[in-house]
Amino acid sequence: MNLKLNLTGKKIKSILLAAMILLAALSLAGCSGSKDKAAMVINDVAVPQGVLNYYINYGKDYLTSYGINIDDPETGGQYLSLIEEQGVDIVKEIAVVRSLAKEAGLTADETVLTENLQAEKNYFADDAAWQEWLTTYQLTENDVKWILEYQLLSEALYEHVNQNITMTDAEIEAIYNANPTDYDTFKFAHILITPEGNDDAAWAAAQQTANDVLAQINNGEKTFEDIAAQYNTDSTKATGGDLGQYVTKNASPYVPEFTEAAFALSEINQVSAEPVRTSFGYHLIKLLDKNTGWQNVRESIIEQQLGLQRSENYNNYLNEAITNAVINQDYERQYTVESNTAVNNENQETPTTNNNSNQ
Repeated sequence: MNLKLNLTGKKIKSILLAAMILLAALSLAGCSGSKDKAAMVINDVAVPQGVLNYYINYGKDYLTSYGINIDDPETGGQYLSLIEEQGVDIVKEIAVVRSLAKEAGLTADETVLTENLQAEKNYFADDAAWQEWLTTYQLTENDVKWILEYQLLSEALYEHVNQNITMTDAEIEAIYNANPTDYDTFKFAHILITPEGNDDAAWAAAQQTANDVLAQINNGEKTFEDIAAQYNTDSTKATGGDLGQYVTKNASPYVPEFTEAAFALSEINQVSAEPVRTSFGYHLIKLLDKNTGWQNVRESIIEQQLGLQRSENYNNYLNEAITNAVINQDYERQYTVESNTAVNNENQETPTTNNNSNQ
């Protein structure tokens, strides 16, 4: 799922970025209550209980994945109390952003919202797997949509607040023309045929399979997506080979052989003419989408040139709004402890993650 990544974008103030990293220890037992009851109401914005449940369960999984026992009788309760407080801070910010967007007359594009929801569902093999995930994380599809809507509103609010911190079209075009490959972005999908061994025979067999499936694609016998679902072993198996991110050639995250072949594609839906060998196996590459020309990448140029100034301006604006937020209905805390000393000591070795800023 992308939800947790999208919520750690450049538009979130640093203290809550840290909170998001630490949001990692509330147990399912702390998520009791009716799904119809709001977890909190801030600035007249009701935060669905399922939204808080999502962060709670994501946090639980996060710490567990690093071997931390949140059920430890000595430290578990203190973790729960600390992280519960930080989780409340996050949903408070979400509610404040939504209220500010409403005051500014900003709305989320319903078409984009529907597409984003479908993109989240595409991470699952089928609807049954999607429903199982919703049940496990104790939220509904409407709760997911509520989070996705917040993400769109936060982006719109960020641009609204920074509308006077911008550049002229002439300035943007000049920067783009100096080096277009710094800004043109492309999105790819791949099919990976992995050799069943590391000898010459295994690699030759993988190459033959890659050639065979390429012929099936070219003659219309099978789709690229069907073959990706059959052969890929990574997360792209469930997304038809879609690698998910838009990338530039100059900052490509892919190995050199893949990068060279991928960026040789020029037309959307074009597939590489022959299999591409890398250390992972033989790839077939498809160009899914591209954003080229200064008009289409103007926002990324503005953000690159003025990002720090715009982020500081937005954060100051948001911090003030959060400080002055009206809590109409506070969250009913599930965990209270007298001291967090043990947790504070243990936090020195608590695992952290890098921020994944949305660019």
